[in-house]
Amino acid sequence: MILDNSKRFRGIGYVCFIDVLGFSDDILKNWKNPILNPLEKILTIKRQMPGFSGVEENDDRGSHRIYACRVNTISDSVTICFGYSEEIIIGDLVLGLEAILSNISFVWSTFIQNGYTVRGAIDFGDIYWDESELVGPAVINAYRLESEVARISRVIVSSNVNKVFKDLLDKHKSSLTDHLMQSFRKDVDGYIIVDPRILYRSDLERNSLIGSLKKMRDGVTTEILKSKYNPLICMLNDVAKSELRDEDVGTY
Repeated sequence: MILDNSKRFRGIGYVCFIDVLGFSDDILKNWKNPILNPLEKILTIKRQMPGFSGVEENDDRGSHRIYACRVNTISDSVTICFGYSEEIIIGDLVLGLEAILSNISFVWSTFIQNGYTVRGAIDFGDIYWDESELVGPAVINAYRLESEVARISRVIVSSNVNKVFKDLLDKHKSSLTDHLMQSFRKDVDGYIIVDPRILYRSDLERNSLIGSLKKMRDGVTTEILKSKYNPLICMLNDVAKSELRDEDVGTY
């Protein structure tokens, strides 16, 4: 069974809105540069992105379920969505978000490797999509959080997602929910964010990401722009595990 690989959907689900930092400036500076062609670079990245991608799970009864996300790009933005067309059960609630995280990891690390980083936000709520449209309160909430709150290179979770976390930990705590929480951390301003540790699997990959981010940071001219990169670099440099605690959720 594939959840939810549908061309048309209306219901409850997760939405992640991602903005690519540095792309607009690159377009303005290098549009006619035949060597540093930002258009070809962004198109190459987008061609690597699957329209649907997610995680697979086999339950105790041998049922095979694929949790597939809808991934769309427009200009310098990426949307990743997962919808629930059936009654939501706890396992699906967790693994749907795991599928979102899998795609965030791919999108974020791929852009870093190509000279950009991202900021974004995840919401949980009402959403509609078809082959050409993506609308709904969850889309608006994710966009507003990305543009007004995220500010630096991070992906934050909304109060709606925070409530999902609170309910999972209060009523349905298990190894599945514990594994999910390991992909998040509490930031200095109190927001729960996606832990950048999901972006790499080895020290070699981590060091490569840090090197790319430092190159981006050193290429900008103002401290305000540099500050968008420094917190992410610091988190990637910090190899100590920073687990999200039960008392960190449900606070906003």
